[in-house]
Amino acid sequence: MKRPKPSASLSDQAYIQLKWMILNQEIPQGTLLNELALVDSTGFGRAPIHHALHRLAYDDLVEILPRKGAQVRIWGDRDLDELVEARLPVEVAVIELACRRASDQSIDELQSGLTATPELIETMDREGLLRLDLWFHAALAQTTGNAILCDTAQRLHQRSAQLWSSGVSDRARYQLVYQQHSDIVEALAERDAKRARQAITTHISIFTEKTK
Repeated sequence: MKRPKPSASLSDQAYIQLKWMILNQEIPQGTLLNELALVDSTGFGRAPIHHALHRLAYDDLVEILPRKGAQVRIWGDRDLDELVEARLPVEVAVIELACRRASDQSIDELQSGLTATPELIETMDREGLLRLDLWFHAALAQTTGNAILCDTAQRLHQRSAQLWSSGVSDRARYQLVYQQHSDIVEALAERDAKRARQAITTHISIFTEKTK
């Protein structure tokens, strides 16, 4: 995996790299993380790795184990149910505000960004599809102009993303997600809050089905 752009601090670079490796399942759930081993495998110093792990713990992606290091969080069925319960009202709030506030340009950008999906599905580029999913939900939240809502939605979505790459794994599932994304943007373009709310609810609610 390529390192993040060097303009970021070493701690930020280590955080971004490890975070992506967890979200992409390159480092699976339950993996024990040893700081010295991560120093050897990533090339970062111990201090950046140490800081990165504590930031990932704040993100709820890893758990710090006293005197043992850290472990990538293991998600159970109850955790997943609670995640969906927390995420659904936030995503509904996002889409309702977006229907009122999103500019025509931002909606065009969402539509344009999704056009890359069919090729990614055709080549089964799972990393590209995960990155596109992360981008889509972040861009959708940004149309609200509400920084706190954006941050909340992003934190919840990145937890979902840790499960997304393992739960969505074949063309039929990717096609379903693509159709749901398209339905959300189409309703948003029409400023149809009721339809948009239903589209985002369908998209989030079947997440449990796709990851179990």
